[in-house]
Amino acid sequence: MVNPTTGRAGRGLVGVTAVLVLLLVSSGTASAHARLVATDPAASSVLLVPPARAVIHFDDVVTVDAGSLRVFGPGGGRVDEGNASHPGGDSHSVAVGLSPGLGRGSYVVAWRVISDDGHPVHGAYVFSIGSDRDAARASVLAGALATESGAAGVGAVAGVLRWAGLAGLLVLVGLSLLVALASPGDGASRRVRRILWSAWGLALGATVAGVAVEGVYGALLPLGDVLRPSLLAEVLHTRFGRAELLRVLLLVAFVPVLASARAGAADAGRPRRWVPPAVVALGSGLLVATALAGHAVTGTAPVLGLVFDLAHLAGAAVWVGGLVLLAAVLVRPAADARPGGTGALTRTVAAWLLGAAVVVVVSGTAQSFRQVGSRYALFHTPYGRTLVVKVLLVALLLVVGATSRRTVHGSWGLRRGGSAAGAGPGAGPGPVRVGRLARTVVAELALVAAVVGVTAALVNDVPARQAAGLPFTSSVTTVGVQVNVIVDPARAGIGNEVHVYLLSAAGTPEAVLSLDAALRLPGSGTGPVRVPLHLSGPGHYYATDVVLPVAGTWTLTFAVRTVSGRAGTASVRLPVH
Repeated sequence: MVNPTTGRAGRGLVGVTAVLVLLLVSSGTASAHARLVATDPAASSVLLVPPARAVIHFDDVVTVDAGSLRVFGPGGGRVDEGNASHPGGDSHSVAVGLSPGLGRGSYVVAWRVISDDGHPVHGAYVFSIGSDRDAARASVLAGALATESGAAGVGAVAGVLRWAGLAGLLVLVGLSLLVALASPGDGASRRVRRILWSAWGLALGATVAGVAVEGVYGALLPLGDVLRPSLLAEVLHTRFGRAELLRVLLLVAFVPVLASARAGAADAGRPRRWVPPAVVALGSGLLVATALAGHAVTGTAPVLGLVFDLAHLAGAAVWVGGLVLLAAVLVRPAADARPGGTGALTRTVAAWLLGAAVVVVVSGTAQSFRQVGSRYALFHTPYGRTLVVKVLLVALLLVVGATSRRTVHGSWGLRRGGSAAGAGPGAGPGPVRVGRLARTVVAELALVAAVVGVTAALVNDVPARQAAGLPFTSSVTTVGVQVNVIVDPARAGIGNEVHVYLLSAAGTPEAVLSLDAALRLPGSGTGPVRVPLHLSGPGHYYATDVVLPVAGTWTLTFAVRTVSGRAGTASVRLPVH
């Protein structure tokens, strides 16, 4: 008999969850990592009058801190007033006041903000006042500031928390769903209850700590500033922060569901009627919150992307939860395990695992096409290369899973029609088969841990489609001259721009007698194609409307002759897409 009060509480949880999820979904979708769309002063501009402030504009909401926007003068010192803020309340922009009376020379504006999806976005550019004679040297500083990292260990801590939060969530949701829908009797197992509570604690702790660490990670601050109120407030105002807050609320609402397992232990075969719908509602809400905190709603067709990501997360949760349930039953069987139930449980979970694997592969493939879009993006961006590693791990996981499935079929003699040749009701495998299945399940769990780790890293990368649109940059040295090259957008066809900055060992612009550049596509017979470089200023050469006939990995070769008569060549690999 169901307690009416408890039943009403369960239905209330379902209703509250639905409202919270709808509120978050209705807040709208956003782009991936925020992208810079405009600056004031403009990049590479030469001003006659010193500006009163520096402003940068993004295509998405960004979080600011006192150190989010910094400006460095010709001597390398800070010339900003350190009061970065949203000008006029515009959450898409960041501004900082500048010291009055700035002199002639080149200045570097560097930023590091937190995008609405919770990930740091950073970069730097140069503008000049009166003259751009030292713009090349300022560009070196801009490059260093654009790639600087925060306090040692902060990034590692953030990565570990992402992994722990995702792992705990998948185990909690997947195992709860299987216990509620496929094998209710196992909810009474002390070992299963302990795993559920551990996963709940891991997910909750990692979520709360992740919000705090995200602030210092994005602002380049040490872990000692993790509880700074201004940072916490800013993070909670982002889409990532709102999604994480929703996850915390849903995890708290999960407590009565977990507690019901112990309360129903005496009558494990008939779980309380409100538990399955509550598990489905709360689990779905947790998956929605996780999807909205990442790249699911970025790129083209964001609603479709959200559907794919939810399917992917749900399949992964069932996969992980099923493996954990099998491990809990097969590895050192507990004293309170259901007698004679191992065979039926394994057959049931194996069927769920097969369905989950199909969902994961199909949804993951569809989502990859959205976020990658091209072979170039797959192999020439951090997101794409990380995705390749994940695909290889999942393929290996499928192979090991197939071994487990063959063990299950061989153990009970299952055939296509579902009959169990030579097996009576409740029959199970012999000790050797159980041991073999247990070992493959443990191997699958180890691979799952690796896949979750790679997924956590993938979430922090700029989606491959977006990253592939960024300019190509590289640096190489010959005869003591540093050659820095930028090719934008590095795409097949016309309209490409090439900028080359020559620097001495001291980092100052280097004047040379001549600089020639040529392009060649190895193995195709194309080239060399001369790049018509023009001198723009000391150590700065450029070419516009450069034609790159076809996509591929080109070789860009520079021939340098210094004023002292030394000559040398240097080459860089230029991926063209």
